[in-house]
Amino acid sequence: MVRDWIVKRIHFAQVAAYSRRTGCFWLARLMQLDRRIGFGRMRFYSSVHLLAFVSVAILPLPVLAHEADETVLDPGFRPYSEYASAFVNRLDEAAIAVHPTIIRGPVETSYSVASQKKIIASIGDKNLWAAIEGSIRVDLGRPEARSQWELFLNGIQRISETLKGQPPDADYHLFLELISPVSNRIFGIHCYVFDRRGRNAFSFLLNSHHRLFADGKLTTRQTSGNGLTKLVEKATDVAMVAFKAQVDRARKDLTNATDTRSIKAKEGVLDDFESGLPSGTDQSEVRIGFVTFSDQRSTAKISTTAPPSPTSDRGAGKALKLDLDVISWAAFAHLFENDTVDQWVSYDWSDFNQFSFWLYGRNSGNSLFVHILDNRKPSSTVDDAERIGYDFTDDFSGWKKVTIRFADMRRVEVGNGAPVDGLGLSAVHGWAFGTLNTGGPITYYLDSFELRNVPSCSAEFPANELPMYGDLQKTGHQQQADKEYIKTMTKDGRSREAAAEYVARVGWSAFNQGDCSLAIKRFNQAWLLNPKNQLALWGFACINMDRGHVQEAVRYYRMAIDSGPENSKLQKDYEDALRRLKK
Repeated sequence: MVRDWIVKRIHFAQVAAYSRRTGCFWLARLMQLDRRIGFGRMRFYSSVHLLAFVSVAILPLPVLAHEADETVLDPGFRPYSEYASAFVNRLDEAAIAVHPTIIRGPVETSYSVASQKKIIASIGDKNLWAAIEGSIRVDLGRPEARSQWELFLNGIQRISETLKGQPPDADYHLFLELISPVSNRIFGIHCYVFDRRGRNAFSFLLNSHHRLFADGKLTTRQTSGNGLTKLVEKATDVAMVAFKAQVDRARKDLTNATDTRSIKAKEGVLDDFESGLPSGTDQSEVRIGFVTFSDQRSTAKISTTAPPSPTSDRGAGKALKLDLDVISWAAFAHLFENDTVDQWVSYDWSDFNQFSFWLYGRNSGNSLFVHILDNRKPSSTVDDAERIGYDFTDDFSGWKKVTIRFADMRRVEVGNGAPVDGLGLSAVHGWAFGTLNTGGPITYYLDSFELRNVPSCSAEFPANELPMYGDLQKTGHQQQADKEYIKTMTKDGRSREAAAEYVARVGWSAFNQGDCSLAIKRFNQAWLLNPKNQLALWGFACINMDRGHVQEAVRYYRMAIDSGPENSKLQKDYEDALRRLKK
């Protein structure tokens, strides 16, 4: 109960920012949920137990940590810094000032010169760089915050402000902070590294969810004197082991850095699921390939199989099967991998303006979403890809081709430190599909994820000025608006066919007056009411002729003729279009 209460007090953005794995972006779905759904306990299909990782503090009490259910091998969590590479590259020549260790106790802040000297000696023993003794003492106050993450961020800000007023007497500054809200135990470790301009370069944190910290057993039965001294010494040793491991990992990442240029994507099907669902991890232990995510109480499983009710339009072969039982949310993603499934790669989609995929709908009314994972920060070792999303509703049964324009997608904030520059499409790292609460077990099938480049002329018009709304998948809000419109137009016993005939004639009136924008909107509404309305289909053909899309016009003329009844004027327009097409 205490743990669940603590979890609910965590700010979602802070939780998401903590993740070093690809699961973080799905927290955005929770941020959009009504509080009635509740947060629940989370399960990520990776080695990081995200909620446990951050639920180490609550407001307004001093920071207290619960015991970790599991620990991870990571030597602490180090958020992205654009100055980290410069720091690592200068290790052999840099001079670093090590300042007295900050001990944040239950009442006041104290400092340890003994710990400071131990850090300097440790740096010398490990031959990292030249360490000098610093004298800056920063009072960070009592350890009160909603989370250790908030304490850490506040510490970065306070120390940065302090350093900006100091003379640049060293290349870098190191401050070790020990969080001890009760006198016989260390609950967290913060290691801050700043450059001479006061910018965070290589700071990280540790707590009981890291195995290195947990194995240190940072407790003592003696609440004063020698017991506390040894506790601080042990915590310092743990911090320095973690620091060395962080440096080694960063050096390895730089050494293993490969060509990060995006692969030029080809038009057509990108994922057909015929070759299985490869998965693995990259050099930074970020999961790549086909992966699943869900909240703690939900399940998501993926496989490939022969789907039900195959159609000639979809094509033969296997499809991706997604078995779900969702309380809050669940999803799968394809995070693009190289041939050996050990590098997260990106594709250049800039030649395309929309994508499509086949979805076997269940007409369940479930809220569905698709995400595009766009660019990441340079030399990133975490999942900080920018998320661009689109939501829609499962309101159909059987196979349907879902088409989504990139222009209709919107950025989804997940607190993972992603770039905030919009959908660039030059470095796309993956795509994902998921759903919110399903009300019980359900299975979806997906196939043929395809990149498309529609004629540029179509891109010049909004969806409601494209015939049949451009065959684009509508959002849940748009689908609800359609239902309300149909309800309004069929009140007082009017049939949908009669309503469509009326609206189509309004469209023709606008077309004959030269208002093509209003005309196509009315033709679309008539088609919505009755997809076989001849006047609406004829209108689509004429709009396309007016726009110079002769081949598309011929297609709509043919549909209008097939819908009946016979009409000599319609037949003549069709034949004129055929002659123009042959010229």
